[in-house]
Amino acid sequence: MRGFANVVLATLSVLSATGAYAQGHLGLRALEDICGNVNANLVVNGVNFGRIDSCLCFSGLRAFERTDAVASSAVNVFGPTRVVGALEALINRSPDRQDCAYPDHAVPQCTTDNLCAFTCSDGYVPAPAIPPANPTQCVCPDGMNVCNGVCTADACPSGLISGKKRDANYWARTAECPRGQSVCGVYGGSSRAWECIDTANDLESCGGCVIELNPLSGREPSGVDCTAIHGVFDVACKAGRCVVNRCMPGFEPSVDGDLCLSQYTQ
Repeated sequence: MRGFANVVLATLSVLSATGAYAQGHLGLRALEDICGNVNANLVVNGVNFGRIDSCLCFSGLRAFERTDAVASSAVNVFGPTRVVGALEALINRSPDRQDCAYPDHAVPQCTTDNLCAFTCSDGYVPAPAIPPANPTQCVCPDGMNVCNGVCTADACPSGLISGKKRDANYWARTAECPRGQSVCGVYGGSSRAWECIDTANDLESCGGCVIELNPLSGREPSGVDCTAIHGVFDVACKAGRCVVNRCMPGFEPSVDGDLCLSQYTQ
């Protein structure tokens, strides 16, 4: 199991270093992560480099290697791949190790008191925002526009239909979407927020809209958010179907490739 995790993290390290992430790799999105409070010596190949006392997540190990003096020293001797493996092992041995799931637009921000804490990117804000409740979503505030996945106070550029809010009815909106795209509701937006989506290839609305816009249709949402598949690490939407390429440590792709199955329950 640990060997498989090391392979995943080693691959992630190489892709990060070369900028070779392909669209659909959840290493960038970090919708799922494994985090823990680490208070232990970093030992790589029998060499003790010193004490690590930090809240760490799998997705942040490459950045941690570059900024932490102890980890950086180990990298200088054994290289980033072996050090990532050692750090991953420390997280797995942490008594409060936790599997974390994040909403869209979230950036993991592990803290000692809240391992699965996060901030939001792309103009979105955490919600609920009132302490002591911990945020569970990233939302685009009222009065803002969602343009190409970014929450902004500016109007969407001319020709960019995604995210504009209008009073026109559902059918008028549908007519405005380019051929091959569907008009869908916007998560966290008002009832009039909408965007045009290529549901044959979109990771978050694969096969149809995850959020239906027409309240009179009586239809259940027909799309699937591929990134929300439990345990997934690398997934794509092809011809309106989620295709799992790789899973997080402890999971493996199902036979038909549309799910990640726990290796501990089979």
